Parts: sequence; structure tokens; C-alpha cells
Amino acid sequence: MKRNGFTLLELLVAMAIFATAGMAIMQASSAHIRSLSQLDDLTVASYIANNQMQLALLDKDWPGKEKSQQQVEMANRQWLWQQQLSKLPDDDLRLVQISVSLAETPDEVLYQLQSYKGKPGG
Repeated sequence: MKRNGFTLLELLVAMAIFATAGMAIMQASSAHIRSLSQLDDLTVASYIANNQMQLALLDKDWPGKEKSQQQVEMANRQWLWQQQLSKLPDDDLRLVQISVSLAETPDEVLYQLQSYKGKPGG
């Protein structure tokens, strides 16, 4: 006996396989888009932290403010940076820490940078 076409069961199995593959592709695409968004946020936060670190290191005021923070706009979003100066055993050095977060979620630090600042002119 010669058969033309597929049985209903074969079609249902094929559809289930394609549906499962489609769902896997959708989940992978969604995860990829989410990670691109996070990477974009981290990149912008690192730019802000690096800018603020350079300004802190170039500041001639010694030792400078112990804590400062400010809101800035970059990439059409509001960001909050916080700077902390910490005293070290060597009186001619300070630890500079910069934290950056989105303004709408200030407790969720996206990027943190630290460096040492020496007393100018000494």
C-alpha cells in the first residue's frame, strides 16, 4: 500500500518539536537582549566613574571632601555618583572610591572604582 503525506500523529510530533525549538530560540534571544542592556548600563557607569576619578585626582584641594555625590545625565538617563575619601595610615595618601548607580535605584551600585590620591606638591 502506497502512502501519500503524513499521519496526524507525525504532524503533531513535528509541531511539538518546532514549538520547543521556537521557545528555546525566544528565551535565548530574550536573555541576549537583557545582557546587552546590562552591558550598556555598565559601560556608561564606567565612563561616569572614570570621569569622576580623574576629576578627584586632579583636584588640588587637600584632602578634599570626605563624601560627595551628584546626579548627572548621560545616555538619556539620570545617574548618581558617590565619592568617598578615606584616610590611610600614611597622611600623604587618601583612598578614593567612586560608586555609580542609576538615579531611580541609588542603592543598587552598578560600578565601583577605587584609586589612591597623593598630597599635591609635597
